[in-house]
Amino acid sequence: MSNTEINPMLNDPEMKEIVDSFLIESKEIIDSLDLDLIELERNPTDDILLNKVFRSFHTIKGSSGFLNLNKLTKLTHRCEDILNKLRRKEAVLSSDVMDSILVGYDKMKELLNSIETNHNEDVDIEEVIEKLQSTINRLENKTADSVKENEAPATKRGRKKKDKKENTIVEKQSDNGEISEETSSTSKADEQKTDRENSFHENKKTDNSIRVDVEKLDELLNMVSELVLGRNRLAQINLEVSREFEGTQLARELEDTTKLIDMMTNELQQLVMKTRMVKIGKVFNKYPRLVRDLAKTADKKINLIIEGEETELDKTLIEEINDPLVHIIRNSIDHGIEKEDERIKAGKNPSGTIKLNAEHEGNNIIITVEDDGKGIDPEVIKLKAISKGLISKEKADELSRQDLLNLIFLPGFSTAEVVTNISGRGVGMDVVKTNVTKLRGMINLESTVGVGTKIQIKLPLTLAIISGMIVRVNNEQFVIPLNSVIEVIRVHSENIYSINNKPVIKLRDRIIPLVSLREVVLNKTDDAEEKIWQYVVVVGLAERQVGIEVDELIGQKEIVIKSLGSYIGRVPGIAGSTIMGDGSVILILDINELINKTQYDK
Repeated sequence: MSNTEINPMLNDPEMKEIVDSFLIESKEIIDSLDLDLIELERNPTDDILLNKVFRSFHTIKGSSGFLNLNKLTKLTHRCEDILNKLRRKEAVLSSDVMDSILVGYDKMKELLNSIETNHNEDVDIEEVIEKLQSTINRLENKTADSVKENEAPATKRGRKKKDKKENTIVEKQSDNGEISEETSSTSKADEQKTDRENSFHENKKTDNSIRVDVEKLDELLNMVSELVLGRNRLAQINLEVSREFEGTQLARELEDTTKLIDMMTNELQQLVMKTRMVKIGKVFNKYPRLVRDLAKTADKKINLIIEGEETELDKTLIEEINDPLVHIIRNSIDHGIEKEDERIKAGKNPSGTIKLNAEHEGNNIIITVEDDGKGIDPEVIKLKAISKGLISKEKADELSRQDLLNLIFLPGFSTAEVVTNISGRGVGMDVVKTNVTKLRGMINLESTVGVGTKIQIKLPLTLAIISGMIVRVNNEQFVIPLNSVIEVIRVHSENIYSINNKPVIKLRDRIIPLVSLREVVLNKTDDAEEKIWQYVVVVGLAERQVGIEVDELIGQKEIVIKSLGSYIGRVPGIAGSTIMGDGSVILILDINELINKTQYDK
């Protein structure tokens, strides 16, 4: 049973708005601190950054004190004491000191989570408080010893005067982060004045923005999606009218109006999309701490380079992409980057490097994780997969080098001999594949033994309104999501081969399985006349690629994904539907399911 006192403020309906504002502000500070603390450890002499970190703890302490959050106040006060000694140059920031601050920081996050979820502070902080107090005592003892060693002889009168001066001098932080000295008689008043000024300036900066519930943005996006459908319908009507009444004033006016509506709808759609966009730095900024802790655990020296953190992505994707990236980074640290002595023997820099980059490419975002470690040996992967029974030796012998590398995405696959806290359980890369597949993304893995590994994740910018390629099979039209399309080719019948009675093509030294929509979706026996030339749309999802056989390529269009509804239920190979300009309903292909139809048998 917990003996935590109930805080009436957290359960008072009249205080709800204040508590919510406190939680939002504290979370923003916590997110910023995650990056700032690691940067401070790298640059301990950066006084501006140190003052920023101190202000962050100070702000949470002040707000939590107002809400009678005693544990959070106590915890932040201890962290603030350590930082204050660093600001006053009474101590030097070391790895051990930073470890203590980070332990306090982690417990702060735990407390804030409890306050938000359970409306209490039912979290044990005594062990962390003891660790922080022990660090403070250690720093004070070092300071005292240093003062004794450096103390110069002084007369009794002169010493008294010096003590009086030392007791009256305090530090005050100005808005620009500089430290000035003033007397203690005015320090408290000036500190309060500075806090008020900082608060005023911060409020002034945030006056230009408001917080909007994500559900409202979702509703707005749904309305825009309906508007896109209406725009497509209007374009179809305009096409029909222009054919029937070509050259008339009515046709010209309708065409002008259609163009205007089309332009305004596109602008509105882009604007609404932008309101849902979040900088990927929100995710990337968590990784310097992750790399620091894991590198310390693995006893390796690793530098993390982050680029493209200003790149924006839909909020839904931001929430889902964190787990895959964490698993990729963990694998780079545990399996990729070598120990310091191994790197020196190989003629490499003793410190390993992991590069994390994000950039836009058309309507997609490319996220790259690259390390300069030992790389992945396809033969090792092959032997491990066979030994674990994930694939038969016969099947493994048929696979290309790229397909062998892609075996690391199989569930249960791991090359680790020993299960560690970092990896070795065989769930990491499988989670990456599952999450990326769910986001309709693609994975590309490149690796050179002794040089390093590069993993690229390609994701659509949004999941609501997508560009689609319209194709025809028999007399039915289908939509293939354009972000999954790699290329479209025309293949001669002589270049279509068969492996285990399944059709495949060879494309640039890679075997691509073929999928017949007649069989998979339309449930028709492929008894059509054998064609000399066959159109094939090569699509990819996660690390897999397949070719979809189609009769005709009709064109490209922006579409809104609609559910098939509970009455029809789930249809194999179909992700949803969309309404075309003429009112007809076209089915959208589920690339994930089509690819699964071609999975390798053991």
